[in-house]
Amino acid sequence: MRACVRAVIATLLAVVPLRAQAACHVTRGGAETLIRATILLPDRTLDPGEVRVDARGRIACVGARCAASPAATRITCDDAVLSPGFINTHDHLDFDDTPPRPDHGERFAHRHEWRKGLDGHRALADFTPNRNPLSLSWTELRFLLGGTTATVGERMAPGLLRNLDFAEGLEGLSITPVTYDIFPLDDSAGIMRTRDCNYGPHPATRASVARGGAFLAHVAEGRDEAARNEFRCESSTSYDTSPQPGGGGTSHDWLMPQATLIHAVALTPADLDRVAARGARLVWSPRSNLSLYGTTMDVLGARARGIPVALGSDWLPSGSMNLNRELSCARQYDHDHLHDAIDDTSLWRMVTSDAARVAGAEHEIGSIAPGLQADLVLFDDPHHAGVHTVVRAGPQDMLLVMRGGRVVLGRAALIAALSDRCERFDAATQTYALCPEAGQATIAAMQAYAAGHALYPLAFDAAPPNEPACRTTP
Repeated sequence: MRACVRAVIATLLAVVPLRAQAACHVTRGGAETLIRATILLPDRTLDPGEVRVDARGRIACVGARCAASPAATRITCDDAVLSPGFINTHDHLDFDDTPPRPDHGERFAHRHEWRKGLDGHRALADFTPNRNPLSLSWTELRFLLGGTTATVGERMAPGLLRNLDFAEGLEGLSITPVTYDIFPLDDSAGIMRTRDCNYGPHPATRASVARGGAFLAHVAEGRDEAARNEFRCESSTSYDTSPQPGGGGTSHDWLMPQATLIHAVALTPADLDRVAARGARLVWSPRSNLSLYGTTMDVLGARARGIPVALGSDWLPSGSMNLNRELSCARQYDHDHLHDAIDDTSLWRMVTSDAARVAGAEHEIGSIAPGLQADLVLFDDPHHAGVHTVVRAGPQDMLLVMRGGRVVLGRAALIAALSDRCERFDAATQTYALCPEAGQATIAAMQAYAAGHALYPLAFDAAPPNEPACRTTP
């Protein structure tokens, strides 16, 4: 008898519109999905508009109206905005089990000063990478709650985000995995130079960068001459022509369209001219830069030269807990120091279309356009503020996340109207549901690990406690 009742209920759910959440009505149907909401397109906003996702998980139609089969699943959200999923182009997932470091006011001129305790500075805590899949999954879930669907994160967990720097993490994307190089000068031992390129024996070269896909590397992370010297050694074949015994020692020029410089704090206007001339890109991580070095990249100079700039959260110890908080820092820095020169649309592109370009994935993700993968996020938008809402959104505003057309995560009530197989959980004051995928850790396993290892929470209703500073300092 109970089985019969469940069958009747399932049939009704498939054909009767449900009030699943304050902003949305759902009609459950087949694999094709039609979404009606405010739609953020690369060049305009449709309010309202429709997006049809085909059974393969690709966007088949975008417009004021899209024809769909009678059996399609329909999601109508009159007071919500649909954005491409965010792309976090710079993080270190295996260090995101470490909470934000206490800020004692100390600022550094070069990353090796805090890494190794050089130049009279004390080394920061000896961060140890945690590569446990449950720890990595917890961090990826934190990102997913804010609307991030892809990342470049040095490590990966299966079944949550697209991990763009791992072939096994692309989740069906037709791209070459990103090469992510933390020490392109082979200088992890703490080597700092100012007038030559006598770093490690195995630096990145033009040939090594050219034979791969997108190449993302930490360059000029700091504000002194030693930080700028890194750029000289990576953008010129004539700066240092004297090899070291055992390898290395000469400068290389690997600036090219697939190359991206992460941080780039020490770059001068002349350096930015060279980046622009070579068609290279940048990743901006303002919170981590400001909390460690008291300053950050010349983002206005980069934008004035037409250099694509993406945003990255860096890591939890000195950066942001997710891209939403990194957007918050970028907005604050823009207001406090740049006189609101960067508009909301530009910030949004830094985590969507420009981020996709940086990762070499712009033909697959990063925009809402026919033929692209349906990596989409719905945010609550009762005032129809569109992109203004999205760049200020947090997990509390997220309604639904899709990756490749598959429902991954969302508010529990909305997910219940779409699927019967998803796991409910609470974060901050909201209840969500995560839909499982092969190889993915369960919510129960992630929660148990997080509790047992005192991992940083998934979400907060306000600014996170002890969040690293987002202000300039001497």
